[in-house]
Amino acid sequence: MRGFAVVVMVLGHSIDAVLGPDARATEVFRIYDALRGFTAPLFLFISGYAFAVVTGPRWGEFSSFAAPARRRVGKMAGLLILGYALHFPFFSLNKLLYNTRPEEYAMMFQVDILHCLAVSIIMLQLLVVITRTRERFLLVTAAAGTAIVLVSPLIWLIDLRGMLPAIIAPYLSQQQPSLFPLFPFTAYLFAGAVTGLLYVRARSEGRESLFFRRIAHVSALAVVIGVVCDLLPLRVYPAHDFWKTGPDFFAIRLGAILLMTTGFFAVRRLPPAVGKHLVVLGKASLLVYAVHLVLVYGSAANDGLMQIIGQRLDPFSTLCVAAGVLLLMLTSVHAWNAVRERHDPHWRVLQAGFTSTLLYFFLTRPY
Repeated sequence: MRGFAVVVMVLGHSIDAVLGPDARATEVFRIYDALRGFTAPLFLFISGYAFAVVTGPRWGEFSSFAAPARRRVGKMAGLLILGYALHFPFFSLNKLLYNTRPEEYAMMFQVDILHCLAVSIIMLQLLVVITRTRERFLLVTAAAGTAIVLVSPLIWLIDLRGMLPAIIAPYLSQQQPSLFPLFPFTAYLFAGAVTGLLYVRARSEGRESLFFRRIAHVSALAVVIGVVCDLLPLRVYPAHDFWKTGPDFFAIRLGAILLMTTGFFAVRRLPPAVGKHLVVLGKASLLVYAVHLVLVYGSAANDGLMQIIGQRLDPFSTLCVAAGVLLLMLTSVHAWNAVRERHDPHWRVLQAGFTSTLLYFFLTRPY
């Protein structure tokens, strides 16, 4: 399921980078763009689900903040650093500190999917430590996720730019440049954690099939509730962004994700040629995310397809480019795994040398 999300992500970003304006004006593109909006919530839901599947059987280690929990927090801190590094406006520490305009800092501090994921996972880990038991964790996480959804339209109406530091405000809303603030996107991850922990319990009791049948019913109910609430003439909130913060649309989107989850369980025995590649992409989702963003959108150190080609291609050419990027990512991941499995010391030396070279130029370049 994560591998499927990676495929959708890579294709979506590649298409966005090179598709021309004429194609973007069509009704087909608007429908596609609406469906593409499910990618990030799907990633967050899966991450919460995986968090629970890993944590559930080893609850004692994670609730006492033993070594596995500390490693998890350290890994999330690394994700945060990577998230900010991908948004550096310049490949020079000197220029970053002394020649960066406020609007460039605002773009660097924007909250992307990595920031949202890392902070949300740390929040979940803290809840595991605080609540101590699985039952309390389920109740508190479900309540916290619901509260985040319900207050999100109100949080987004508050201008926090003068109230909070520029690095903190983007985590709460899109008043400053921010793609995936915690309100409401953390709620998708919390929903995934609740679903995953309930799945762990059902699996241990031999009730997997029954569990997913019930999830299918819940998903249908969530969609119906979301649609009905949207159609009702009663308006609880002031005017807000329905597509991003509306609780009714959150219910519709979460219902669709839950239904997709049951679908993947139903067809989990995919043909080996398909299933193998999806699993490989899913396990390497972080690597694919970072590399394909740099390739497609560019970075402070390089131009990407968006700068080299530009948003000017016709749909067929765009699809060819997107398929090429996806094939390159899949080939790269297989090559990476093959080298890691061989434990080739020369590759580790090359990797360390490449990283050291990047750091050297970043720290020493004056401009």
